[in-house]
Amino acid sequence: MGLFGRSGREDDGGYEDNATLTGVGGYEPADAPGFPAAGYGTGSPVSGQPAAEPAAEPGRGPWPAQREKSGGTPGYAEDPAVTGHAPRARPQRIRPPARLKRRPSRALWILVAVIALGVAAMNFFNAARHHSASPATPSRGPVTYQPEPHLVVPAVVDGWSSVAARDGSFAYDVPPTWTPEPGVVHGWDGTGISPGITLSTTASVGRGYCGSDSRHGGSGVTTEDGGNAEAAARKAVGDLIGSAYDPGAKVTYAPAQDATVQLETTTRPARLVLADVTQGGTDACIQKHVTVGALALATTTQSVVLVVYTDDTTSRADVVRLLRSYRGVPAADRSTTTPPPTTR
Repeated sequence: MGLFGRSGREDDGGYEDNATLTGVGGYEPADAPGFPAAGYGTGSPVSGQPAAEPAAEPGRGPWPAQREKSGGTPGYAEDPAVTGHAPRARPQRIRPPARLKRRPSRALWILVAVIALGVAAMNFFNAARHHSASPATPSRGPVTYQPEPHLVVPAVVDGWSSVAARDGSFAYDVPPTWTPEPGVVHGWDGTGISPGITLSTTASVGRGYCGSDSRHGGSGVTTEDGGNAEAAARKAVGDLIGSAYDPGAKVTYAPAQDATVQLETTTRPARLVLADVTQGGTDACIQKHVTVGALALATTTQSVVLVVYTDDTTSRADVVRLLRSYRGVPAADRSTTTPPPTTR
């Protein structure tokens, strides 16, 4: 192998040990004689003078200008007569330092996870101990609630209760078993056969039967477009039946009746419509028979309608009496009362 040939080992990274050369980093020191190997001294190709032949030493021949590598390939060596200094030491290859960065082992990650879980558990138990040691939150004392004042309108049907509008301008009466709920609004969403209906200034009877928010019956006020009282009453009845009951129920309308509504100083004509609803099915909670009625008082462009619906827990005669009790209330008949405070 030649003097500067690469070693057959390729895992050394190609680094050479220059520290064995005569100079720092493989370069000659500044006082080296003339750097003839660079072509500027005696015997260099540009000097025109042949290099001096050194005397042969006993037992040692002169430096050859070249020699052959193994296998017949020419190899070159530095001749002191040409370079002006002793031949360079043969460079040695060194192995680069092993990398220090290594991926953390799985065992290290497991150790870190165990430590983190231990710290979290310690914090949890410390917090629990602190919470149990803290004084209990004092219980809140009773709260007194003062209901708002409301209008009171006397009933016109003996033994019944009145349900009055917020401003007391109109009212109607309900049987003793019914509960006035003038501040409650209820109704039904539309279906394929009905647009739905919404009732205000309401009352109810038998709320919560069959373990739900169902009721045996109820009442309330709505409005319909148009100045035809009978048409408005019939539409309100049909909208409620189509929204609240089985689409396959049998509906029978009775002939419309004349009615009157007493206002403050006048009496206005109105129309009353009743319908019987019969439902099938074996469910015990299905109301087999329902009476739905409406009384409409028409103006030029709109009709005010009082609607009632109930099963047989309220008689048909009481349904008609309830509808006919709808009236305007003179200011002299309205009074304001403040319910007593309640403690909860």
